[in-house]
Amino acid sequence: GDVVVTGEDEPHEVPDAAAAAAETGLDVPEVTTLPQGVSGEPVYQVGGEVSATFTFSAVRAAQAAAEAGERLPPPPPGLDGSQVRLNAGPGLALIWSSPADVPALVVGRAVAPTAFSSGVPYETVRDYLLSLPGLPDDVAAQLRTFTADGSTLPLPVPADEITTSSAEVNGMPATVLVTRDQTMAAVVWVDDGVVTAVAGALDADEVLSIAGNLR
Repeated sequence: GDVVVTGEDEPHEVPDAAAAAAETGLDVPEVTTLPQGVSGEPVYQVGGEVSATFTFSAVRAAQAAAEAGERLPPPPPGLDGSQVRLNAGPGLALIWSSPADVPALVVGRAVAPTAFSSGVPYETVRDYLLSLPGLPDDVAAQLRTFTADGSTLPLPVPADEITTSSAEVNGMPATVLVTRDQTMAAVVWVDDGVVTAVAGALDADEVLSIAGNLR
């Protein structure tokens, strides 16, 4: 099918937390205590809402399956020509720099992705995509857990480079990601349709501590 992306996809810098809040409508997280090795004031960046609309084409899907030597399952009634729109953002980030090529600390917040469909329910589209031959296992796992209301967040990660584990941030389920070389860590969680992330050249305990003490 076809994918059309609209909206502001390039973040830009703003002068302070008040400006970030005004542009995004989000509460700007405040880091109460910076970890060792991180100092100074952050740079504030914001980005607007981005939408991606996918139009399903049974003909194109069948062609792609045939080229891969596979047979396409019959699409459910109404799926051909239906559209799924994914909305994400707006969002903001606080970035503390470091002498290295990666930021020392990033705290980000955004409106979590949500899905809307026309023609058939989103769940019908999702379940059909999951039935397609050749869908990678990691993609299927993320798609299977994604709900349309923004309460869950798909996190595709390269398993050969990053390990994931479960945790809690102030009672909310969270996912901790750590690079296999132990140089970077992040924690991501969704609360009431808003996703927050803490990441940087830190370890898992440090990002969890920062996350748990955000104001």
